[in-house]
Amino acid sequence: MSSRRHIATRRGSPDAVRAPEHNAVGRGWKLCLFLGALCAFPQTAWAQLQYTNSTDGAVNESVTPCTNPLVRNFAVSQIYTVADVNIGVLMAHTYRGDVRFYLQSPAGTRVQLINNIGTTRNNVNVLFDDAASNPISSHTSNNDSATAGTTVPPYQRTFRPFQALSAFNGQEAAGTWRLEVCDSLNADSGTFYQSDLFLTAAPASIGVTKISSVISDGISGTNPKAIPGAVVHYCITISNAGPGTAAAIAATDAIPANMTYVAGSMMSGSNCGSAATAEDDNAIGADETDPIGASFSAGTVAVSRASLLSASSFALVFSATVN
Repeated sequence: MSSRRHIATRRGSPDAVRAPEHNAVGRGWKLCLFLGALCAFPQTAWAQLQYTNSTDGAVNESVTPCTNPLVRNFAVSQIYTVADVNIGVLMAHTYRGDVRFYLQSPAGTRVQLINNIGTTRNNVNVLFDDAASNPISSHTSNNDSATAGTTVPPYQRTFRPFQALSAFNGQEAAGTWRLEVCDSLNADSGTFYQSDLFLTAAPASIGVTKISSVISDGISGTNPKAIPGAVVHYCITISNAGPGTAAAIAATDAIPANMTYVAGSMMSGSNCGSAATAEDDNAIGADETDPIGASFSAGTVAVSRASLLSASSFALVFSATVN
């Protein structure tokens, strides 16, 4: 017995395509299933998100030596997997060869962006990007523009960092990213003005399958049929093939008009065979985040989950009787 369902992972666009039920779609796509036909409304994948810290701060060997650096944090609340990292820094300094920058991820990975490069040249107005043509070590002959009134982005110059930012790829973005700025040599000083952290989210690939079986019909104990009074057991499995983490997953499944939902029959788990966590029929209470939420209302089963890691899945099972 089949039923209609709709599954979504964030907003979509009006461009629709059709595919078989078992097909997977990208993170951030909206899906709807009607009698076995899947329609997907894609949104742009590999989205870049920007986080800015523009709190000024003095930088010199007395106030911010490398044992006590200036720290500027970026709080990331969204759930996604990092595919690429760039960071821009705007800072005035009268001797660029004094300064060192480090970026640390929520996972604790630490990457050095600049290491006493530029000798007597002044200021930093640089976007650090692994894809840049030239390394930061080549930035030795020009002063950068950096004042309290300088507008960034865009940044004046782009260089590859001292260490590769690709060390962060594949990590989860959520948490606090930490930029450290320090002055490692005597004399000269400067002012930090702004930094922009650019994180590119890796898309997820969400797939959905549904299976059903008649478990009893009141007549045959070995070969039950879908006749009036029969009980049909359903299992919906939602999986993420990655590479990114999927967020804000929500799905609905409309019970067919010729069937009646069995109250209190919903259970969740990692797959159909292990679904043993009871889910009540309402949409409130602690069971809505354990970590799967499920409810039944007005002929429709709804299921949700805040996030789903790559190469992971979860399942919801429930029953209905044939009218």
